[in-house]
Amino acid sequence: MRTTKKTALAAVAVFAALALTACNGSDDGKKSGGKAAPDSMKSEALKAGQPASELQELTADKKTGKFTVTGQRVVMGKPESLKGNKEDEKKYAGKTVAYVYLSAKLSDGDAPMKPPMVITNIGALSQGSLPATRLMVIGSLPGTPADCHDEDFNKPWQKGEERTFCQPVVVPESSKVSHITFMRGFYKEPLKWALEK
Repeated sequence: MRTTKKTALAAVAVFAALALTACNGSDDGKKSGGKAAPDSMKSEALKAGQPASELQELTADKKTGKFTVTGQRVVMGKPESLKGNKEDEKKYAGKTVAYVYLSAKLSDGDAPMKPPMVITNIGALSQGSLPATRLMVIGSLPGTPADCHDEDFNKPWQKGEERTFCQPVVVPESSKVSHITFMRGFYKEPLKWALEK
């Protein structure tokens, strides 16, 4: 991520929460009266570092690439990283930042292609399967890992190329991050990678 004199924080509602609701999450339709999601739409948790077997189709500039995605690891930040102004301190009281790493490889489809939006699909779950809140950052947070860079939207993807992405999220300070997630639209549960306990 870029280092600037001023850092702006913006919390964004997690798309994973919407996806879990759309496919009835873990309630199997009992609460809403709907039908349980078919097994083909559900996802079993993979181990961190294990590539997903299902290729993910991502589109940019009318080209569609098929990507192999792998949830890698999570690096915990410090609560102090979220302290900007008084408003931020109030908003993020009891919260901390976590940096979620996921790699994507252009395995098939159109190539070369312009970079699709990969990072917007990356999320995390804290203990109790609570979705983390994605954090949009202008500049960089204090204590951002050196290998947590901005996404390069100028460099075209080549077939077989692999890139690693880093997405900051906000989680309760007292709760451990349990899973990395990757959105698969609103009709399938996100892919999940379990982190070591």
